[in-house]
Amino acid sequence: MSGRAPWLIRPLRQEDLPLYRPLRMQALRDHPEAFGAAYEDEGTTDMSRRIGQRPGVTLGGFAQHQLVATGGLTVSPRIKLRHKGHIVGVYVAPPWRGTGLARALTEALIAHARAQGLAVLTLSVTVGNEAARRLYLGAGFTVYGVEPRSLRVGDALLDEELMALPLD
Repeated sequence: MSGRAPWLIRPLRQEDLPLYRPLRMQALRDHPEAFGAAYEDEGTTDMSRRIGQRPGVTLGGFAQHQLVATGGLTVSPRIKLRHKGHIVGVYVAPPWRGTGLARALTEALIAHARAQGLAVLTLSVTVGNEAARRLYLGAGFTVYGVEPRSLRVGDALLDEELMALPLD
């Protein structure tokens, strides 16, 4: 065994858009409670604006020549907020869950944030999403609060845990 991971993580490029859109839509359809975006809204969104956006990034996890995971880092252009990054849209296709790909993707997002000189990373996790919670706690994030009734999914109002990771 070579010891190499069976996947490649890299920033998505415009030519990856035909691979990105179906995976993103699958994530929103299958796990509406895990994302702030709604499947119904995202169908008309220009997803090309997310790709190649600096200082943020959208990373893709590729395995067997397919896009099987994504995760994004957004950074505000506002002067007083430019020191913070926010992790968004992390999703791993079901066959690749439990392989370490989510951890590798998270580590790659953290490394990108550090390379950009950010001071802190934030994210939110829907209360009850224990797999995501374990992932981020294991990566060093800590919970600093709960936003009650943060998301409405159908008739349910869901709370989100707010997490942060200092990078300095």
